[in-house]
Amino acid sequence: YRMRTRKADFNLELINVCQSKNIRNNVTNLRSLENCTIIEGHLKILLMFGAKSGDFQGLSFPKLRVVTDYVLLFRVYGLETLSDLFPNLTVIRGNNLFFNYALVIYEMLQLKEVGLHSLMNITRGAVRIEKNPDLCYLATLDWSMILDSVEDNFIVANKNERECGDVCPGTAQGQTLCTQTTINGHFRGRCWSQTYCQTSKCQSSFFPLLHLLCHYFRYVSFEPFLCLFRLTCEPCAGPCPKACQGNKTIDSVTSAQALRGCTVIEGNMVIKIRGGTNIAAELEASLGQIEVIKGYLSIRRAYALVSLSFLRKLHTIKGEQLEADSYAFYALDNQNLRQLWDWSKHNLTIERGRTFFHFNSKLCMSEIRKLEKITGTKERNQKNDIAARTNGDQASCEMQLLNFTSVKVRYNMIILKWNSFWPSDYRDLLGFMVLYKEAPFKNVTEFDGQDACGSNSWVIADVDPPPRTNQEDPGYLIRSLKPWTQYAIMVRTQLSASDEHQVHGAKSDIIYVRTNASKPSGPLDPISSSNSSSQIILKWKPPTSPNGKITHYRVICHKQEEDSDLYKFDYCLQGMKLPSRTPTHLDSEDEQKWNRTEEPNSGGGCCTCPKTKMEIEKQQKEIAYRKTFEDYLHNVVFESKQSRPRRSVENPEPIGSTHFYSTMSSLQTTTASYKEEEKDDKVVENVFGRESTVISNLQHFTSYKIEIIACNHLTDPGRCSMATYVSARTMPELKADDIPGPVTHEIVNEEPPHVLVKWHEPPSPNGLIILYEVFYRKVGDTEPHSICVSRLSYEKFGGTKLTLLQPGNYSVIVRATSLAGNGSFTGTTYFFMPSIALIVSAPIVSSILLVFVGVIAFYLHPLQQMMKMFVVI
Repeated sequence: YRMRTRKADFNLELINVCQSKNIRNNVTNLRSLENCTIIEGHLKILLMFGAKSGDFQGLSFPKLRVVTDYVLLFRVYGLETLSDLFPNLTVIRGNNLFFNYALVIYEMLQLKEVGLHSLMNITRGAVRIEKNPDLCYLATLDWSMILDSVEDNFIVANKNERECGDVCPGTAQGQTLCTQTTINGHFRGRCWSQTYCQTSKCQSSFFPLLHLLCHYFRYVSFEPFLCLFRLTCEPCAGPCPKACQGNKTIDSVTSAQALRGCTVIEGNMVIKIRGGTNIAAELEASLGQIEVIKGYLSIRRAYALVSLSFLRKLHTIKGEQLEADSYAFYALDNQNLRQLWDWSKHNLTIERGRTFFHFNSKLCMSEIRKLEKITGTKERNQKNDIAARTNGDQASCEMQLLNFTSVKVRYNMIILKWNSFWPSDYRDLLGFMVLYKEAPFKNVTEFDGQDACGSNSWVIADVDPPPRTNQEDPGYLIRSLKPWTQYAIMVRTQLSASDEHQVHGAKSDIIYVRTNASKPSGPLDPISSSNSSSQIILKWKPPTSPNGKITHYRVICHKQEEDSDLYKFDYCLQGMKLPSRTPTHLDSEDEQKWNRTEEPNSGGGCCTCPKTKMEIEKQQKEIAYRKTFEDYLHNVVFESKQSRPRRSVENPEPIGSTHFYSTMSSLQTTTASYKEEEKDDKVVENVFGRESTVISNLQHFTSYKIEIIACNHLTDPGRCSMATYVSARTMPELKADDIPGPVTHEIVNEEPPHVLVKWHEPPSPNGLIILYEVFYRKVGDTEPHSICVSRLSYEKFGGTKLTLLQPGNYSVIVRATSLAGNGSFTGTTYFFMPSIALIVSAPIVSSILLVFVGVIAFYLHPLQQMMKMFVVI
């Protein structure tokens, strides 16, 4: 159908809503899309084997903006891009999915790029792009800008990224024009093609449309009869309106599912469902969004219904059409209907017409009188509209109130007591029923999830009546509950039926009780990586059982000493393998294969580890899933079967902050297995509101053992989990392995003569120095000589000896090798090595001179004494 509207400064905008399109065999069949603005259903384009690329030139459908279900492309030959075909396709809603996917591009042999540059939102469902051998520009797309969750996407067996050479707009000119994001550690611009960037903003071509478009495009602001264009998209305030035309009859779960998402019924609605599986839950999922019925509501012979609470949002029955020209609400012969709505939480207006209630044997008159009062029909109704004798005649309608006298709570149990109750004939009391169930929200009613076919969302415990002589209040202990979980609880009597007199029972109001918190389970799947010489990046997943509200995570980072064996061995010896260590780093492929075994023939340096039984089963499931998808695809394509039902989506938004500090003192943790050392250097961080952190101020190229502990109390250590461990090593410091200061030398006149070359050890190396390499060369020689100096040898001499040197000028350089690799060479040092003869003759000559001087002194000394004697005489 068509609708028009006008707004100042804008031209008339024509909106055409088309039904599902199944376009196949011939390119000319695409012409059926020419006037479509919205496809209310799916779009399938497939099986065009004879098409060529020229057939698609000039073919474009710029009016198409929204597809409410899914888009499927399969074996369309000659099609190279969707950019021109659908330049303004903005939203794929995914109301109904194709095997859980909203966008499927499969075996498109000539497709070179997706090119849907206006696509801003896939509201529900995932993306499957598979077996497109020529398809590029997939690595440049950030699907998280379009989807709420990308983890179910399946994008495989397309053209190898390294062969694509994708170039975003501006890249060839050295400019950055497109939005840049990080995916799996790769920071790059995001684009659909060489012409179009990827953007999360509304396109300028998205002109104002009629309010009908608001119903399908849920991310624009809504005003009556107008969608106003803005640069940013805004969600609807609540579910987006959807009007469903015509009269609707609900006689099965399938017919109810056809109304899923409807908020306005333009005609009448008749409910006469008599059986089925899980009826209450299915009706609530399908009809729970209905707010307005413009005609009348009729419930007749709906034997499966216990309550109308599944119409939880219905607030208006307009009565534009009336049953029997009189009634806007009509209830006839519903044998198990016990409740209409919980009137303390529900409001209903009937604008025109009366109400009709007959032969609803378990529906108490008090329920009907509440409806009359709240809907405003009491003054309109006539005498015979409501039959007092046939409504509630088989129910215990006069209920007394049971009050709870004691409620005690533990983390896994609730102890209840309530006041005593005895009917006029005590033998009529068979016992009590304690009803309880998990209730995240305080909106539970007695008949939620119940139907007459056996479905019941409550857990029911039977309690025997107490002895008549016992004055204590009856009670019950509810066991095996979940910690920190809110439960809805009520108690009601169980009475025998009597033909002689009417039996009146009792029941309590529904109360809500939350169990106490307890110690959470440990954080899951920690991964670590280092992005610098002083930082480690940590990520983990929250505990499967938080058992409370996680207040913070405690991260404790312990410095690890290097293996003591590294200090013992001489790695200069032939055959000794040189030890090395690498910093912890995850590339994109590692992160995708997180905690998985490598596939065979992966090209790695090591052989593949045998797969575990669980991994084999998982691989078999993935293979089976792929086969099931292909079978499903072929069945739908060739047999036109319906797509699978929809599924729900959740949107968590974690935010948080970090408080960081370091300490040298011991901290109390809940990790009993870890024994603290007195001199253990630690860095401790409390992380609030998120599952990641960056630990800073660490030592370069150092191994750390990291504990991650989840806590659901700020001060009580007993409310912290066991630790989850992960190890990491920081990256090396660039100049840490360089030898400081000059290299010195000393010529030693020992036998044999040698030169002692000395240098200083790097003060803070990457890990530790395992050996030194000394390169020396005589001036004029072409090849240098090298000596490996072990750590043990260096500690003995402070350097090394150079022996058997020929006389002449020499140059020498030294470099250190640490666990991180080689450092830089030192500056060149020069020395002169004299000839061996000179080195040997010098001490001989010196000895002869000393002897000669001694002999002379020996003879001269007596002569001097004689001369002194002659002088005295």
